[in-house]
Amino acid sequence: MKRSKIYLSGILLMCKAAFAFSVMALCVKFASQTLPSLEIVFFRSLIGTLMILALIHAKKVSLLGQEKTLMTLRGLFGFAALSLHFYTIAHLPLGTAVLLNYTAPIFAAIFAVCFLKEKPSVLLAAMILLSFTGVYFLTQAGFRGVSLPFFLGLLSAVFAAAAYALIRAIKHRESPLTVIFYFTGVSTVGSVGFLPFGFEWPDLYEWIFLAGVGIGSFYGQLWMTISLRRAPASLLSPFSYLTPLL
Repeated sequence: MKRSKIYLSGILLMCKAAFAFSVMALCVKFASQTLPSLEIVFFRSLIGTLMILALIHAKKVSLLGQEKTLMTLRGLFGFAALSLHFYTIAHLPLGTAVLLNYTAPIFAAIFAVCFLKEKPSVLLAAMILLSFTGVYFLTQAGFRGVSLPFFLGLLSAVFAAAAYALIRAIKHRESPLTVIFYFTGVSTVGSVGFLPFGFEWPDLYEWIFLAGVGIGSFYGQLWMTISLRRAPASLLSPFSYLTPLL
């Protein structure tokens, strides 16, 4: 397959991931009205872990892989980004919370240049900034003062960008299923310790939204991970801005 076709398939997968993440964010907003954000992280991660284990078993993929250190770091960064993102969704307007998290492509492009030695063109850098500016005005996020949720929303973007860079660094050395397993597994274990603080068993209504969070985030992670293996993070960054608009 020619490089241009591989890059195009990566872009299409990132667009599909953006749609899945938009479904996840909407379900998180509804679920967080009655459930603690870290409880949502736990159930989202647990559902994702069960789904990815089923795929790994069906595809006969290595569970632990070879790049254990890099994938564990990816899992830790992803868990931090996820926890902070869900917190900001619960405490800020949905458009603002999602937009703050989606400053990640800017940080991802910076990390790609500094650590992965990718060289985005001036035009592509301008596209990233233009995409962010356009989404800002379309969502009317309104950066009206810096609060703790605001700061944590930006911090979630930094952690997400670090996770993207690690996915790109691993490239084809590991199956995307193994990479996702480390993320969901680390997030499940990491969030268990917070369950005693305000845990509430979900009712049927809340389970529907938790299922939406788990399924939306699972496919979002799967499509995003595969896309980052097919094209540079700096190229895919502008297309991830579809999430706040969907």
